[in-house]
Amino acid sequence: MNTTTSTASSTASAQDRRGWWQLWTRWAPYAALVWAFGYAVMASAWMVTGSGFPMGTNDPGAQMSLLGGVPADIGAVIFAVAALTAVVVGLRMLVPDSRFGRSWLIGFGAALSAVLLFVIPDMRVLAVLGYLPMIIVKAPFDATIRADLADALIIQHAHQAAAVVGGFLWAAATLVYARRTAGTCVRCGRGEHRRRWTTPDAAARWARWPVYVAAGVPVVYAATRWIWVAGFALGIDEDVHAAATADGSIWAGAWLGSFALVGSVLTTGLIQRWGDVFPRWIPVLGGRSVPISLAVVPASIVAVMVTSAGLGFYKLAFSAAGSAGLDWDSWAALGPELLWPLWGVALGAATLAYYLRRRGGCADCGQSC
Repeated sequence: MNTTTSTASSTASAQDRRGWWQLWTRWAPYAALVWAFGYAVMASAWMVTGSGFPMGTNDPGAQMSLLGGVPADIGAVIFAVAALTAVVVGLRMLVPDSRFGRSWLIGFGAALSAVLLFVIPDMRVLAVLGYLPMIIVKAPFDATIRADLADALIIQHAHQAAAVVGGFLWAAATLVYARRTAGTCVRCGRGEHRRRWTTPDAAARWARWPVYVAAGVPVVYAATRWIWVAGFALGIDEDVHAAATADGSIWAGAWLGSFALVGSVLTTGLIQRWGDVFPRWIPVLGGRSVPISLAVVPASIVAVMVTSAGLGFYKLAFSAAGSAGLDWDSWAALGPELLWPLWGVALGAATLAYYLRRRGGCADCGQSC
């Protein structure tokens, strides 16, 4: 066996020893195809039976959804056609070295990912994530919370969660196809021509402003909610404030605000040393390198969730202007949430910079910087 063959064999062996999540370039295109096929079957059932479509006029929380005004019969047909098209596109993307219709395939994959990640989900998914720590702690000891949770978790939550999963899978599958057909490394995207902004030094420089914005926006939201708890009706109708204080619902916003503040602090770790290496005072982990995925995965999910939720608040604020919508006397009720899309975009950019800064050499192509 010559040296080249031995090196290739060693590289392949090392790749096979990696965890399944590190081999995402291999399985993501197939997972996206399976997801599209399953969704196509479900959407076809909505279309044929005329029932079950969980969005639009069938959604009890439609006022928060960007698709709240879509008639169920029309929506079922559109989603069935889109899902069946996704199956065809997914199969086409699996063809080795095929560049036929490349721009159309990439465009469809990107558009489908955007709809699944930012249009279908709304504030309800983010609310479930935000309240999850409290639910885990209190639900085993509080039958009321368990009952409320059972009533709150409806089919729309499951559908939105499935959409988010599909969105990430299709984003990954489209990225794999785009890189493969461009002749760059499928895993890292590096090729013959290097982009200066993707180098670790460049990423460390341009990451700061996105981090500042992503850490600052949730502080604005949290501040208004805790000011309400403190007894001040800042930017909200005094009668509404009094009612929320009396029934205890004012604490819901404070809890989400606190959850957002935790995220704000963690966001600053994307440009701090403790975001790269666990602080010494942490038992067992102290001094060890922070796994990149430990920061990138949750930050990416939150970036998507706050962006989609923020877009839903835009609809709520401006479609109901003059009643429950945005007005000067009650600006704090919806005003801070209108900054959430900016928060999501900034967090996404900061997360990308963190990844570029820390990814190191590629396990597939061996390139670095």
